[in-house]
Amino acid sequence: MKPTIKLACMSWIYMKHPFERALESIAATGYKYVSFGLPHEGKPAFEDGVEGEAERISGLLRQYGLKPVSLVSTNVLAPSQPIEKAIERLDFAKAIGVEELLSLGTTSYTRFPDEPKSEEEMKPINEAFAEKYRRIGEEAGKRGIVVSIKPHTGNTATASVIADTLRTIGSPYVVGSYDPGNVRFYEGIEPHEDFPAIASQTVSMVAKDHGGKRAAMDFPIPGEGDVDFASIFATLRAVNFAGPVIVERLDGANGAFSANSPIEVLDERVKAARINLERLLAEAGFEV
Repeated sequence: MKPTIKLACMSWIYMKHPFERALESIAATGYKYVSFGLPHEGKPAFEDGVEGEAERISGLLRQYGLKPVSLVSTNVLAPSQPIEKAIERLDFAKAIGVEELLSLGTTSYTRFPDEPKSEEEMKPINEAFAEKYRRIGEEAGKRGIVVSIKPHTGNTATASVIADTLRTIGSPYVVGSYDPGNVRFYEGIEPHEDFPAIASQTVSMVAKDHGGKRAAMDFPIPGEGDVDFASIFATLRAVNFAGPVIVERLDGANGAFSANSPIEVLDERVKAARINLERLLAEAGFEV
């Protein structure tokens, strides 16, 4: 039996538009699943602690026939934030049926790409992160939720670095997400060669493409850049992956199709991403 993939779109692509308008577009372009949590029109898409907010968001999702796969939650999970913020987000996620909080790790640059932080600078930063995520993992486990960390320099730079970070945290509820576009953009390595080191611990895939050399601002429609999705999806199939694959970014070279593009243009690119990924996933042996 073929594993079924939840092909999702992140609402952040429509950040210049109201959250509800983003949901409308995502549904209209053929998606059944959505990831969200980043701001729209410069303000939060939702307010965790407001009474009735979970019911409001759940109602919007039902209205557009969408199911949530993850909440982007880096801001509330950060070591600088009180644990109560993480608990509030976990409770909100549980209330709306989300099983994954998606997060970034630490950042290892003062200024990317030419001013990296030293190992001495990074050591206490990474230690504080691990300690906080142990506590978050405990709370997530109580609610049947996982917290994932995805590539973005620092302690999630590559698959092997993520694996080391997960071992340091040591919680079954803190797991890996993978973003091949970020690995290629930030690290300048080929993600299909990198990915196997974390594949078995991966619960979600952010299907970001990338073109050109390291640090090149070129994020094409998935399947139209230099990321070898066929190989990556074959690796996912080999480990019986059955989680969400999420479209996050498709703005092309130097932001040619930015969030400021007409919404009709964004819709066309979001739809093209779905079509490409459905084909690539099917070729790898998945149901979508």
